Amino acid sequence: METTRIGKTIGTLAWALAILVLGAARAPAAPLTFDVRSENRTVLIPGPGDGTIQIQVVAPDAPEVLIDRPRLNLALVIDRSGSMSEARKLDFVKTAAHQLVDMMGPDDILSIVAYDHHVQIPWPSRPVGRNRAKLHRIIAGLYPGGATFLSGGLEEGYRQAKCGQRRGTLNRVLLLSDGLANRGVTSRGDLRERAAVMSEKGISVSTFGVGHHFDEELMTMVAGGGGGNYRYLGDPERIVAALASEFHTASRTAASEVEIIIRLKRDCRFGSVVGRDWRRDGDSYIIRLGDLSAGERRTVFANLNVAGDRPGLREVGEVALRYRDPVTSKVVTPSAQAVSLELVRDERIHREGFDRSVQEKKAVAESSVLVQEAARLADQGKKEEAKEMLGKVLDGLAAAPASPAVRAEMDHANRYKDSLDGMEDMNSEPAKAAQKAIKYRAYETLQQR
Repeated sequence: METTRIGKTIGTLAWALAILVLGAARAPAAPLTFDVRSENRTVLIPGPGDGTIQIQVVAPDAPEVLIDRPRLNLALVIDRSGSMSEARKLDFVKTAAHQLVDMMGPDDILSIVAYDHHVQIPWPSRPVGRNRAKLHRIIAGLYPGGATFLSGGLEEGYRQAKCGQRRGTLNRVLLLSDGLANRGVTSRGDLRERAAVMSEKGISVSTFGVGHHFDEELMTMVAGGGGGNYRYLGDPERIVAALASEFHTASRTAASEVEIIIRLKRDCRFGSVVGRDWRRDGDSYIIRLGDLSAGERRTVFANLNVAGDRPGLREVGEVALRYRDPVTSKVVTPSAQAVSLELVRDERIHREGFDRSVQEKKAVAESSVLVQEAARLADQGKKEEAKEMLGKVLDGLAAAPASPAVRAEMDHANRYKDSLDGMEDMNSEPAKAAQKAIKYRAYETLQQR
C-alpha cells in the first residue's frame, strides 16, 4: 500500500514537471506591465543619501487554456551518479522523465544527457517524432554509476540545446540531480557564471534538487544565473506541496528572458539588490527575472545612493523592462519609467515620506536573506551564531510596519530559532529535511511571486 502511495505521488511529480516545461511554451498576447515605487519619496540631507526603490513586474492574466504554443527545445540532463541510488532517487527522476516524454509533441525537440564521472548522450538533439518507445527504453536503461561530473552534464546539455535551437523555439536545459558535484568544475560561483552565459545565448537553465543531501546553494545559483527555476524535490509528500502552486502559473508563460534595467544619473550610485543576482553592463544595472507566467508577478528591491546638498526634487534615473515574446521570439522593450526623489532637510517630512507597503515587503525580503544565512550557519554546526542571525531577523521585522505578512515571518523565525536546540545531529535525515524546507521557503519568499 505504501508503494502504491509513493508511486502515485511520483506520477504526480512527473505530471507537474511536464506541465512546468510545457507551461514555458504558452504565451498570452497581452504585454507585461511594471511599476516603480520608492520606499521613501524623500532623502534626508545632510545624510548618507541611501534610498530603496521597489520594482514590481506583472504578467497579465490569461484564459486557462491556450491552444497555440511555440516549439519546445529541451535538454534533459540526468544525474546517474552513485549517490542517486539512495532512496530510489534515480527511479524517481526516471519516472518523471517518462511522463515528460509523453507530454511532448512530435515536433518538439529533445535531447537526453546522462552523467556520472563520464558524460553520455543516449539521445542527441532531434525531434521527438515517432520515437517515444525508443526514448522510454533509453530512460529505463539508466542506472547509477560513479562520481558526479555535474559541470560536464550541464555543458553537454547546453551544447545539445544549442544544436536544437531554431527560430521561435523555447530553449531550456533541465538539470535533475542530487547536486553533490565532485568532479570537474565544482565552484558554485563558476557554475552560476557559466549558466548566465548560457542564458544570454537564449538557453535558460532550470534545476531540480532531489532528496535531502543535494547542495541547494549550488542548484539555486545555477538556476539564478541561468534565468530558470529551482525546485526542491525531497520527500514525496513535500514534492507535491512544493509544486502544487506551480501547476496553474507554469502552464501559461507570458514572457521569457525578462530583465529589469536600471540607469542612473551622474552622482547617483547603485548599491545592491535584496536577495537577487545582478550585473553591470556599461552604464546599466541588469536584474534577471527569468520567465513569467500569466498572472504572475515579481517584486525586486534595489538600493541606491543619491548625492546632493541642496533641497529639491532630484531626478535619480530610470527603470526599463526587456523581455522576449515566447511565440514570436521578438524582444519587447516597454517605455522606461523615471525615478525621482526629493532631497529634504526636515526630519518630519522625511519620516512622513515612507511608503508602508514597500517597507513591509522589503522587510520580509531582507528577513528571508538573513534566514538563509542562519540556515547556512546551522548546517556548519554554528547554532549560537545562527540564533544571533535570527535575532537580527526578528529585530528587523519588529521595526517594520505591522502586517499579517510581517507577523507570519516573525512567527516562522521564532519557531526556527526554537527548533535549533532540538537538532542535535545536523547530519541526521530529519535535520537535513528540516533545513532544506527552511531554505526553500526563504527562496520562494524572495522570488516574490
